[in-house]
Amino acid sequence: MGTTDTAAPSPVRAFAALALLSFQRHWRVRQLGWVALGLLGIVVAWVAVVSPRAWDMSEAPLRRGHMRLNQEADLLAPHNRLNALGEKSRTRLLNEHEWPAPLNPTNEGLRTLFLSIPAALNRSEALKHDWGFVTFSRWVVHAVFFGFVLPLFVLSYATGAFGTDRETRSLVWLMTRPLPRGAIYLAKFVGTLPWCLAFGLGGFAAVCLAGGPFGREALARYWPAAALATVAFAALFHLVGAVFRRPSVVGLVYVFFFEVVIAVLPGSLKLLSLTYYARSLMYNEAEAAGYSVALLPMLSGQSAPTPTAVGVLLAAPVLVTLFGMWLFGRLDYRDDV
Repeated sequence: MGTTDTAAPSPVRAFAALALLSFQRHWRVRQLGWVALGLLGIVVAWVAVVSPRAWDMSEAPLRRGHMRLNQEADLLAPHNRLNALGEKSRTRLLNEHEWPAPLNPTNEGLRTLFLSIPAALNRSEALKHDWGFVTFSRWVVHAVFFGFVLPLFVLSYATGAFGTDRETRSLVWLMTRPLPRGAIYLAKFVGTLPWCLAFGLGGFAAVCLAGGPFGREALARYWPAAALATVAFAALFHLVGAVFRRPSVVGLVYVFFFEVVIAVLPGSLKLLSLTYYARSLMYNEAEAAGYSVALLPMLSGQSAPTPTAVGVLLAAPVLVTLFGMWLFGRLDYRDDV
């Protein structure tokens, strides 16, 4: 009678199998994932539509109620001002103190000096590039992507690691397997993290590439901050998914209140925000590249030093994961609710 050799149970193989199972389960995009994908599609379409003109300083209004910079530069240039007075439609755009005063050389000379500034600005390619890149960074990268899109992407996948087991009522069964609870928590995180990175960095690349030259430069300069922020958010929302029965609600409150509001407030409370450190990395990178970061008022003069920001974004997922492993092993879970 033959005997069949069976391999002894291995905790390492069990850990790998659970991580692989968690990874495979995320092929099924959950409802919140579809919401995040839809939001990303809207953002990419918006960036693609507005980018040809929105980040060009020549197309920006110089003053409220007036024309764009390139039009004002042409209209208010000293050699065009007298001709502009002959056109009634354009004269209305000139204030009374801007009218030429040929009989007062001093006043006319000062007006000519100040009114030639738009023309000088419009001719400076370096200044226009500086303004365009920083404006793209401020509105698209800082405000839209890191303020909404990235947290929602990571939330939709990180909370699904335990959400699927709660929905199928298999969480208690999973914890009866011969694997420590801390290892189960870590295996779930390892299986979820590749999806968070793929969609986080992939979404960042899609938004930046839709932004044209400024977007491509932002992608090259800011992708390390996006990667670190994605891992940190994944660790945090994985903990939320393991602790709370309605992790999506808790995560949305955190995203739309704490990360959006608290991260931009003055004071020390923003030091608890992950977005603050990611934005600090991008702010410092832009400043080191020689850009005028005065157009980034959310962090002007308040950014964390680069070593501090990197240290926090590296330490946060490690500490949160260790705490989650410890807490997961001590919480009581039931499948009857």
